[in-house]
Order: sequence, then structure tokens, then C-alpha cells
Amino acid sequence: MAERVKYLFKNMGILTISSFASKILVFLLVPLYTSILSTSEYGTYDLVVSTISLIYPILTMNIYDAVMRYCLDKNCSNDDIAVIASKKVLFSILFCGVALLVIGGFNLIPEIGGLKVYIFLYYVSYVINQFFVQFAKGLEKVSLMGIAGVISTLIMVGCNLLFLLVLKMGLPGFFIANILAQAVPTVFYFFNIKFWKYIKTFKSNKALEKQMLIYCLPLIFTTLGWWINNVADRYVVTFICGIAANGILSVAYKIPSIINVLQGIFIQAWQISAIKEYGESDTASFYGKTFTVLNLFMSLACAVLILFTKPLAHILYSNEFFEAWKYVPFLMISTVLNCSSGFVGPILAAQKDSKSMAISSIYGSIVNIILNFILVYMIGIQGATIATVISSYLIYHFRLKAAKNEIVIFSYWKVLVSWGLLMCQAIIEIYFSIWSIEILLIAGIIAINIKEISEIMKKVFCLLKK
Repeated sequence: MAERVKYLFKNMGILTISSFASKILVFLLVPLYTSILSTSEYGTYDLVVSTISLIYPILTMNIYDAVMRYCLDKNCSNDDIAVIASKKVLFSILFCGVALLVIGGFNLIPEIGGLKVYIFLYYVSYVINQFFVQFAKGLEKVSLMGIAGVISTLIMVGCNLLFLLVLKMGLPGFFIANILAQAVPTVFYFFNIKFWKYIKTFKSNKALEKQMLIYCLPLIFTTLGWWINNVADRYVVTFICGIAANGILSVAYKIPSIINVLQGIFIQAWQISAIKEYGESDTASFYGKTFTVLNLFMSLACAVLILFTKPLAHILYSNEFFEAWKYVPFLMISTVLNCSSGFVGPILAAQKDSKSMAISSIYGSIVNIILNFILVYMIGIQGATIATVISSYLIYHFRLKAAKNEIVIFSYWKVLVSWGLLMCQAIIEIYFSIWSIEILLIAGIIAINIKEISEIMKKVFCLLKK
């Protein structure tokens, strides 16, 4: 148990150095975006990026998930995996280029008329970068991921300041900064992994390719489900409320991104540990205890951020973007629920149970779309955030049910009560803003988890003594 915890925390430590620092710096650029870009410009950029996140798993057959999983399988050749995945990535790039030429030739989407080159370059840099991230993770080269994260941040911050503040390039400059922030780390991965050594032939291992596709094709539905749960609300809001409203909703996601940073660091490290530890005699208990600790930290972080939503909004949101604060609390709760789903996902991946992950995402996405149309029509942008919370919980519930024999969570009622208290706090913050009641609700979360908090503090104290 001690060794596996040490391994998990080692990887988390490396990823924290890069991810936390990098995401915080990018997070601090939000006031720059909201002061220079209009709500319509930011809404346009957000829809382009959201659309790319939708189509890339389809065009690549979602080969990325199989890359990480099969690289960790000692019976598979990393050379074969690299060749198989590279072909899928190159095909997707070619298809995207042709599709953009057709769209431009027939002027099918006039709104992106001057952005087609930027969109193509963004797609290329994004898909290749995602491939190298998963390949490095499969090789357990976590330190490279950490360094690449820092490089990406420095490029992102420097280029945004140059293109937006100095050169005043507006939306095109914003695109270029994001393209370079992905392209430069990709080059770093290429040379440090010495990727060319893995491409010894262009002939694919058909048997392994079939295995990988059987595993990853159902995960297309998983990826689409996550996309729908996190992004579809923006399309519905744009359709019903307008592009400017989508710009406001998109900015509202920036404060919850703090929790996304925390859970993203953990999940990246957890994906490796969950697969490596799968099949051990006490695995279910290890999974359960880790889940309890993770949920406690995420819930407390969420509660504190809900409490400080308005002060943060005053700092981060300029001009007409300020009203985005009222959509933040429910989005933060959905992030906590997504973190729980993200925790269970690697356990199902260890079982190679991609079917259950796909089914949970399909159910959640169907509910999300239906609720989005109903609630956004009835109550506006806030309806989208409520729909996201409900569908996030459903995805988590179905995944936990599928993995019930692989994870043992003690005192599960504490998890559910903590989430219930977060919902109460969100309602109080949005409609009443009574700090005293919110502080009492946070105290309630601490009180019901006091035993777990004490155990964590004792373990930390013991580690510090050593």
C-alpha cells in the first residue's frame, strides 16, 4: 500500500509543478481576454475549440485512449502502437484539411471565413499534441509531461501578451497563441521521446490494431458524452440566447477550471496507478480509500470557491462579462461530479470495460441535451448549468454501478451528504449571497468528514517526521 501511494504521489507531485503553476498563470490571463475580446469574439473562439474537441475523437477513431492503455500492457509492442496511432492521426489531419477547403469553397459557414487557416493549424497542433501526451503517459514518462506543461504555459502567456497587448491582433492573435502553446511542446515530446525510433516500419500489426480498435471505438461515445456534457450547453445557449450569451457562459467556466486543474493533476497520475495496481488482492480497498480522500479535497475546494465566487468575478471578469458569476456555482459542482466519474473511468479502463464507459456517457448526454433545451428555454443560461449538474451525476452513478465489484467505498453516505450541502450552498450563493449560512454549510462538510480529515493529517504528520 505504501509503495503504490508513494508512486501515485510522486507522479502527482511532478504534474502539480507543471499543471498547477501553468493553469494558474493561464487563469490569470482571463481579465486580459475579457478586456480585449468582445463576448461575440470569445464566443466564436469557444465554439471553434469546442467543435474540434467533438470531431477529433471521431476522425482519429479515438485511438488516444488505446495508446495509453496498451503502452502500459507489457505484452504489446510500443513500436506497433506508435505506427497504428500515427496513421490514424495523419488520416484525421488530411480529412480536416479537405473538409475546411470544401467549407471555404462553398462558403458554408461565413462566420469562420477569415479563420480557416487558424482552425486547421489549431486542429493539427491539438491532435498531435494529444497523441504525444498519451504516448508519454503510456511510457510512464511523467517528468516529460511536467516539463512540457511548463513550456506550454510560458508560450501561452508570452504569446498572448505579445499578440493581444503589443500587436493588438485580436481574435487571430488569440488563435496563434493557442496554436503555438500546443505546437512547441509537441516538438519537445518528439525529440525527448525520440519518437522516430518507434517508427521502424509503416506496416501495421493488424492483430494489435484490431484489439486497440475494439477497445477504443466504444470510447468514442464516452468522449462524445463528455463533450456533450461539457460543451453542448454552449450550442443550446447560442441557439436560444445568442452568441454573446455563449461568451458569458464560456467565461463562467473559468473559475471552475481551478477545480479542473486539481482533478486533472490527480486523474492523469491516477490513470497510470489504477491500471498498474489492477488485480492485486487489496485493490478494491485501495481504490475506495483513494476515492474518499479525493472527493473530500474536491468538495472542500468547491465549497471555498463558491464562497468567493463574487470576489473572484470582480477580479477576473471585466465589463459585460461580470454577470457570469451567477453561473459559476453549479458549474463547480458539476466539476466535482466529473472528477468522481474521472476517478472510476481508469478502473473500468483497467478492466478494458470500454462498453460501460460508453453506455454511461450515452445516457448522460441524452439527458443533458433534453434538459438543456427545456431548462435554457425556461430560465435562460442558468438552465444549462443545472442540466450539466444532473447529467454529470448520472454519468458518475452508472460508472460506479459498473465498477461496483472493483471498488469498496466506506461510509458512502458522507459523499452524498457532502454533495447535497454543496448544492444548498450554490443556491444560497446565487439567490441570497448570505455568507454566514454558506460558512455553516462548509462547517457541515468538515464535521461529517472529521474522521477522514484526522486520519489524513496524521499520515501527513508522520511523513513530515520522516
